[in-house]
Amino acid sequence: MSSGGVEIHAATDDRVPDIVNINNKFLSSKHALCCIPLSCQTAKLQRGVFSSCPDKMNVGGLAVDEESGEALGYCQLSFKGMPTELHTMKEGECYVEWLAVLPEARGKGVGTKLLKWAEETARSRKSSYMTLGVIRGNPAIRLYERDGFATIQEDCWEEFFGCCLVTFLFGRPYGCCAPGWGALTMKKPLPARGQMIDGS
Repeated sequence: MSSGGVEIHAATDDRVPDIVNINNKFLSSKHALCCIPLSCQTAKLQRGVFSSCPDKMNVGGLAVDEESGEALGYCQLSFKGMPTELHTMKEGECYVEWLAVLPEARGKGVGTKLLKWAEETARSRKSSYMTLGVIRGNPAIRLYERDGFATIQEDCWEEFFGCCLVTFLFGRPYGCCAPGWGALTMKKPLPARGQMIDGS
C-alpha cells in the first residue's frame, strides 16, 4: 500500500478478479468440517452472483489505494429482497454480508473507511439499522464495536445451534484456544442525523 489515501468505489465487472482475490484471502483460514477450504471463489461464480441480482454491484464497495489503484478491501451489503446465503433481511435493515481487508492493508484505516461507506450507503437506502455476523475471536469485533455495533443477545438454543452451524461451516479459524465458539450477531442503529440513539 502506498502512502496515498483510500477511496471506495462501487463494484464493477473489471474489478471482479480483485473482489475474488480479497474474498479468497479472507476465507483462506476458514475450513468447512475443519478440513475443506472455503477459499474457492472464482470470477465466474462472483459474476453469477452479480448477474442474479445486478443491484448487488451497486452496494458492493471496493477500497482502493488512490495512488496505485491497488485493491485493498471489499464490503458487500445486502438489503431486503436481495439473495444472501445465511441471512434474510428485514424491512429497514442493511446487512453487511461480508467485509474483508487484505492482510498487508490491515491496521491502516481501510476497514473503518469501508464501514463509513457502508453506513452512508445504508442511509441513502433509508435503512434504520445495520447488522452483521462475525465469528467469535475475530479481531475485527473491536473495529465493529468502535463503529457503534453492539452484540445482540440470543437465547441459549439460538446460540447452541449457531455455534454448531458456524463450527461446521468455518471450523475454528482463530485457533482451538480462541475465546468462545460460534458467532455473534451485531447491530448498529441508524437514527436520523441529529437524533439521539435512544430516541431523545
